[in-house]
Amino acid sequence: MYVYESRTVKDYAAEPEKLAARLALLGFTDVYLTCGSGAKSAAGLALAWRRTFIRVAHGHGMRVHAQTLERGRLFVDDQAVIEDCAAVLDYNKSVVPGERFAGVSADLEPHIMKHGAAERPKELALVWDSEKNAGIGRDNDLLLKRTTEVLALARKTIGPLPLRQAVGFFFQNRYDAGEVANGGARQFLQSCDALIVMAYNNRKERIWSMAEPTIKAAGSRPACVSVCIKTSHGIQNGKADPTSLQPLGWDNMSDAVKYIISKGETTRAFLGVDIYEYQGFEMMWADAVVNQPR
Repeated sequence: MYVYESRTVKDYAAEPEKLAARLALLGFTDVYLTCGSGAKSAAGLALAWRRTFIRVAHGHGMRVHAQTLERGRLFVDDQAVIEDCAAVLDYNKSVVPGERFAGVSADLEPHIMKHGAAERPKELALVWDSEKNAGIGRDNDLLLKRTTEVLALARKTIGPLPLRQAVGFFFQNRYDAGEVANGGARQFLQSCDALIVMAYNNRKERIWSMAEPTIKAAGSRPACVSVCIKTSHGIQNGKADPTSLQPLGWDNMSDAVKYIISKGETTRAFLGVDIYEYQGFEMMWADAVVNQPR
């Protein structure tokens, strides 16, 4: 489960224990908790909240991963990669074992480095463009290559701490089609312990078809690719967001999860289902409880 500081953490600012207990009650085993980047890592009350949340989550048998390595700066600056990793390592050194992050969850997104994008550093010469910059050796390919380089540096910096990376479902498709020489699952898995395929859609069959190429590409490596579905509040311009299951309600979401698991269990590489993100998920849960037959 993805838990974001700008959303869920604010909702539970005075109750980190309650949030951890709710996640445990719902059966989650892993939490991706935003932790800032470089100098923006937690301090003061935010640090106390983090320590309490991780301690309680750990007590419930859950692993909490630091959600970091996601800023555009990483595409042009190795030092930024080291800083983000160091922030996690320094935190872990400063607390007792039960309050430490169990791993790092990276969210490098080369495909948002588009012309005019706010996240794209001005020093970055490469531009993601699906129509103009596709092809081996061109910008899209080189951005994917840089992504694997960042992950390799992160792996070297964090040592044995588990590392996961969120990947676009289309990375593998383009690699298989020969449009890029970088971005295949096995390349990412050279540095990462696991991949998270962002398969956002409101139809369960489509979700699986989006994630399946990456799972297949991982081959015989066991439990290394999870499928991430979207439950963020799904209304855009008055219409249901077709990438989110949130508008369809709890039962539809549950059915989709069961379907994905039934498909995934037939493969060796399937790790499980991830959910982006908790705030919308909780809204669905609350609605389901209110509307439950009595």
